[in-house]
Amino acid sequence: YWIRMRNNWVVGIVVLTCLSLFSSCNGDTHSAGESILSEEDRIKVKSDTFGVVSALDSCMAIALTPDSFLLGECETHFGTIKADILTQLACPEGFTYPDQVVLAPGDTLQIDPIVDSVCLYLYYNTWYGDGSSPLGINVYEMDRQTLLENERYPSNLQIGDYCSLDESTRITNYSTIVVPQTPADSSYSSETEQYIPTIRIKLSNKFAKRFFEVKDFSTQQAFNQQFKGLYICTDFGGSNVLYISDIAMTVFYHFTMPRPSATDSVIYDTKSFYVNEEVRQVNRYVYPNRPEILEKYSQVTDTNYIVSPANIYTQLSVRMDSIFNRIDEQLGNDSTLYSVYVNKANLTVDVLYSNSVTDRPRDNWDSPATYMMLIKESSLEDFFSQNTMPSDSVAIVGTLSASTDTLGNTTYNYTYDLSTFLTLQLHEKNKVDELKFVLIPISVTTNSSTGSITSIRQLQTISATLIRSANNQETPMDIEMVYAGFSKTRQGQ
Repeated sequence: YWIRMRNNWVVGIVVLTCLSLFSSCNGDTHSAGESILSEEDRIKVKSDTFGVVSALDSCMAIALTPDSFLLGECETHFGTIKADILTQLACPEGFTYPDQVVLAPGDTLQIDPIVDSVCLYLYYNTWYGDGSSPLGINVYEMDRQTLLENERYPSNLQIGDYCSLDESTRITNYSTIVVPQTPADSSYSSETEQYIPTIRIKLSNKFAKRFFEVKDFSTQQAFNQQFKGLYICTDFGGSNVLYISDIAMTVFYHFTMPRPSATDSVIYDTKSFYVNEEVRQVNRYVYPNRPEILEKYSQVTDTNYIVSPANIYTQLSVRMDSIFNRIDEQLGNDSTLYSVYVNKANLTVDVLYSNSVTDRPRDNWDSPATYMMLIKESSLEDFFSQNTMPSDSVAIVGTLSASTDTLGNTTYNYTYDLSTFLTLQLHEKNKVDELKFVLIPISVTTNSSTGSITSIRQLQTISATLIRSANNQETPMDIEMVYAGFSKTRQGQ
């Protein structure tokens, strides 16, 4: 750990800010002019630069309800990613297949609808990797247990706990081969007013007959007892990952309408079952060679990495004892005589990114995350499980920002203001020697009218953010800090 000290300075604006903070916290009624004119030990304003320690950290899993899915397998700069999907289907509560027709008032005839086929539809917006390479998709029925409504499932859960993966649970006759950039079908979206590439997977006739026998649509729980869900995976190809936006399964069936004076009519109908927010889904991510990749990049001293989804994160350690000791030294080795407040504590994370076209089409693995959250490591699990909002004392959201340096080059960074957080730490009775944070790539939902954050998720899309480490020789990661000590004796304390 190290501290780079700068010459102490006092700026009028900073002094006014400090005095305002002192007045609001301690009820001082003196005017700003009187405070400025008080003797020089009345207030001490100091500045320092404190170092941090950064290291790579392996994220074993994340737990969330996805709003989109990754499906496929691909080699990347940061190892191999394999992604598949476990999902329930939403129950159309109150639905029944037609079992009678009305011939005349008071005259009905029983009919017997017959299933023709069942098809699964996967809609995708884009993909990562080589769009001209094929991949094969297979589908299994979950037979061991279903997903529970209130359970938090990790993104690396064991498939064998939910599906036996034998031939009896496979509900496709063969793999459906897909070439992402040349889809065989597409569907029109009224929301985007565009055609969306669509994968149509015909499920086996055996499964179609069995699923058509599911008749209890009274509740989601009753439906889940009869049909636990689907496991969707790939078994061919290793060059691309699809971004699946929507999933639906459609039953095609028909029945005969008798006509006394004419040929009987055959009526064809469909019923669709959707994957939506009403049911549980898990997007599973597996990184088979992550240990080797983590070891490889841990040897790079000047750069750290944050790779999503749920792959490699960067941990930051701050020596609070070094900060406390330095403040004590700057305040004359007796900080107990002063009330200390941090006015500025900027942590700037420099991003190594060149916004240029790559030689590999649709390869955005090296694109940094738009939002990066700095969060106390001890608060990480509870933050996402309890859907907590960011605060200055637990988690701070940084937005990727661009600026121009003195040479005209575009630079990128995230900036975090730790002043409130560090002030709280200074006033804690039981001070800690070290605090650990984690940089987490996130996606953010905001209120359209106010712009305020309404929800935060760990990032589900493929991205990699390269940052300058604490050991970077050019611009090491550090905290630029300005703090003020107010004389307690002068406050009448």
